[in-house]
Amino acid sequence: MKSNRYIIPGVAVWLIQLLLADFLALKTIRPDFLAILILYWAIKYGRLQGTVSGFLIGILIDLSGTASFFGLSPLLYSITGYLGGYLKGAYSKLNPFYFSLAWVGIIALQFFIFCIVQYQDIWYVDSQLFWMKWFGTTLYTLCFAGILQVIYPLHRLDPC
Repeated sequence: MKSNRYIIPGVAVWLIQLLLADFLALKTIRPDFLAILILYWAIKYGRLQGTVSGFLIGILIDLSGTASFFGLSPLLYSITGYLGGYLKGAYSKLNPFYFSLAWVGIIALQFFIFCIVQYQDIWYVDSQLFWMKWFGTTLYTLCFAGILQVIYPLHRLDPC
């Protein structure tokens, strides 16, 4: 029954991502609920589980046909899971501001890598548009993460 803590929430958030992300899209900017889930799992269970679950969910996303570059999703979600795993147990050791800054930075890094690959043609033509796309995708996902922070804060995942 240990796998149910991954399978049920993972499938539920994957379905939400498939069904609601296009509905909530603002032009080409859409939220990434799976990145938030992987960040939560990484902070709760550690680097190994965060990396493995990020890779498996990334493969699932690529095989479901919603990704435009095959292999990018497993890479991004694995990086998010690995870096988020460093925050396991760190809330009691860090200043809450630095803890929050760390997980926001992880999400921003994920979307920076995503935007470099996804919008590489825009980078050369109009760099200001590229930065706006990166800022928009990051901010949009962080808005949903902020809403989730009110309901179930990341620091409550801290085992200490």
